[in-house]
Amino acid sequence: MDIKLICFDLDDTLIRGCHSVMLPCILNGKAKEHALIQQKEESGELDYISADILRAELFKGLNEKEIQNHFLEIAKPLENIAKTVTLLHQRDIKCIVITVGPLQVAEAVASIYNFDGCYGSDYEVIDGIFTGRIVDYIKAENKVSCLHDFCERNQIKPSECIAIGDGATDIPIFDICAHSIALNALNNVKEKAQYAVDTDDLLDLLPIIDEVRK
Repeated sequence: MDIKLICFDLDDTLIRGCHSVMLPCILNGKAKEHALIQQKEESGELDYISADILRAELFKGLNEKEIQNHFLEIAKPLENIAKTVTLLHQRDIKCIVITVGPLQVAEAVASIYNFDGCYGSDYEVIDGIFTGRIVDYIKAENKVSCLHDFCERNQIKPSECIAIGDGATDIPIFDICAHSIALNALNNVKEKAQYAVDTDDLLDLLPIIDEVRK
């Protein structure tokens, strides 16, 4: 099968331990405040959208450039992301990131690892500084729209795509792509994917990708 695109989730897929929405909070000296919001979300006091709106306020005053400048110091990316993307490009496969997290973090990841595109929630930035507002929030169902947008712009069909992710927000994309890989995922997500891999090294996905391309 001709595979032209691989769509990666970000949080707990490409990076682990520090979610994309947490990273700017840490950079802005708001780790404790983030932890409190996280506790309220986990207890059910806040839903995830309300929690992210509050987290966005913790970004206020942060220079957007700080994300890329310090990403590798704070995030815990899987091993060999750059090498995997390079090898996929050599197979004429494009790679994108789609996340419900901040677009600005996804953009940093795309730049560092040479992804072909990225989508995420747009946290408002004016003159390079975060304002503390979200101007466009990406929900789980919007991930599918993001994939369609990239496919239309690049003359790619969902039947030529592989989706890789770990969480419930990735299942809608699993459903429309030709193939799906649950990476370091919970069992309920693994059940929705065609393949499941637990690893700290992104290169371990290449044998599966090469298998579906035959």
